[in-house]
Order: sequence, then structure tokens, then C-alpha cells
Amino acid sequence: MRREHDECGDTMVQTVIVAPVLFLLIMGVLQFALVAHAQNVAEAAAQEGVAAARRFDAKTSDGVAEANSALDTLGPRMLRERRVSVDRSQTTATVTVTGRVLSLVPGVKPSINETASGPVERYVPPQVDGP
Repeated sequence: MRREHDECGDTMVQTVIVAPVLFLLIMGVLQFALVAHAQNVAEAAAQEGVAAARRFDAKTSDGVAEANSALDTLGPRMLRERRVSVDRSQTTATVTVTGRVLSLVPGVKPSINETASGPVERYVPPQVDGP
């Protein structure tokens, strides 16, 4: 008598092989969404910071404070090791927000770097045409 091939356990083996790949794929999609959201939060914070830093008689600390306030409001735990830097010259204000995004996928450590700049509000005397 010949026994037929017993298929008991095939489903378990397939699940053990497919489940980790499926979970990793889902975590990758979620990681992508987190990075995209963190970029939006960092960009909005940089824009808020540059709006404050470019005001008439503003200081670089005004831009840093406004960008940090925006980060605290929009996504307080979205960026880790976040850093806000402001560069303000006589004509241009630039705010850069950097940080690391929360990681869901092992071994992946995405970082964000968003910059916004704009002209500084200042008084420019009118030019006289002719003598």
C-alpha cells in the first residue's frame, strides 16, 4: 500500500515564510508615510521660523523660537535630535530644520533636512531720479 502525500503543515510553513515579508512590507509603507509627514512638519516649521526671522529688527533667536514652537505644535515627537539653525544677513533670512524621523523598520534611520529662506524686511530709501 502506498500512502498519499500528506499536506498537513504546508499552510504553517507558508505562513512562516510569507508573514515576515508581509510585515516588513507593511512597516516599509508606514515608514514612508512617517518620513513624508515629518518632511511636511519640518518644512512648515522652517517657513514659520523664516517668517519670524525676516521681520524688521528681528533676531536669529526669534526664528529659532518660532520654528521650535511650530515643531512642538505640529509634531512634538515627529523629529528626534532636531536642530533649528537660522542665518540672517542684511538681505536674506534662512532657517534650516534637521532631525531624525522615528524608525519602524530595523536598520533604517531616515533623517530630514528642510530649508526656507526669504528677504529681510528693511527700510530702503527711495532713489532720486535725475539731478
